[in-house]
Amino acid sequence: MSVERLREEVEFGLSNLNMVYDAIVRFASTDMDERVKTSAISYECIGYYNALEHLFIRFLKYIRGSVPSGQSSHRDILLAFEQLFALYKVECSSHTRDMIRNLMAFRHVATKIYGFLIDWGKLSVIVEEIRTTIGRSYN
Repeated sequence: MSVERLREEVEFGLSNLNMVYDAIVRFASTDMDERVKTSAISYECIGYYNALEHLFIRFLKYIRGSVPSGQSSHRDILLAFEQLFALYKVECSSHTRDMIRNLMAFRHVATKIYGFLIDWGKLSVIVEEIRTTIGRSYN
């Protein structure tokens, strides 16, 4: 993959993150039935993590040429990306890393259980973390 192609894919991925972020903020500030709100935001938070992971994958493909796969692929992709940060001495706060791990764990729970079992109180903590920790810090 060329540097130009990587740049295009990263710009596309960041655009996707912006769109999902905007949807999360919009749903979070909307006054609607809590169950509907929880379902809508859960779906968007899954999309947010997936968009982040796709960005990680782009960099891994560019630098390493391969991406972890299999049953633990989500965890392994995140670990491989963190290794790239260390290798290239890229600063990333432990708070941001923890937030991404928490979002990955939420994605796992949200895709493996029924949506009505997701607690709004816990989900609202994730939304606030996205808004304050990650948000639009990449713009």
